[in-house]
Amino acid sequence: MKRFLVVAALLLASTFAAAQKADAAFVVGGSFVSDTNGTVIIPPPFVGTANVTIKTDHHVFFEGALGVRVLDAKAVSLHIEVPIAATPSATLTEPITSTTLDHISTLFITPGLRMKFLPGAPVSPWASIGGGWAHYSLKDASLTQNKAAIQYGGGLDFKTNLPVLGFRAEVRDFVTGDPDFNLGSLFSTKSGLHHHNILVGGGIVLRF
Repeated sequence: MKRFLVVAALLLASTFAAAQKADAAFVVGGSFVSDTNGTVIIPPPFVGTANVTIKTDHHVFFEGALGVRVLDAKAVSLHIEVPIAATPSATLTEPITSTTLDHISTLFITPGLRMKFLPGAPVSPWASIGGGWAHYSLKDASLTQNKAAIQYGGGLDFKTNLPVLGFRAEVRDFVTGDPDFNLGSLFSTKSGLHHHNILVGGGIVLRF
């Protein structure tokens, strides 16, 4: 009887693992944001321009990512995923004088694709790419601003003895246009997507 129960439990676990098509990851870590270099237009009566650098200090981030497997080729699998990442409040400073300008919060939503290599192995590398939306919000100025965003990154998924539970280590870069930090038309920067928000962290993965 005991042997039968052990065999039944192993078959149930293997069947459950084979049927898993979705996963939800919860990750926490640190943010590394590129400096913003721009030109400030000085209004009358003082006419001119000044080059300004604004630094976004490091801060903790939180991320949730839902993935659904759409292809399983044994050696690789393909997943549709929706990562949602947020940095609650990072300090903005002017690096030369170390003056605190404000605090900024960010939110990224970038649906895309994740390709996992050796999905059946104890450790599975993966790569991700997607695009969507970034939301910047200044605390003191109560300013909100939306930007287009692309995301790319990669990481490692670690299996455990529990089919439903795993661990994840990852690096993602959310690239957006420069926020204007409540300076509007008085502050000009380079156009295009080049403002890097690199998030490095780890957490758990739940498989269904």
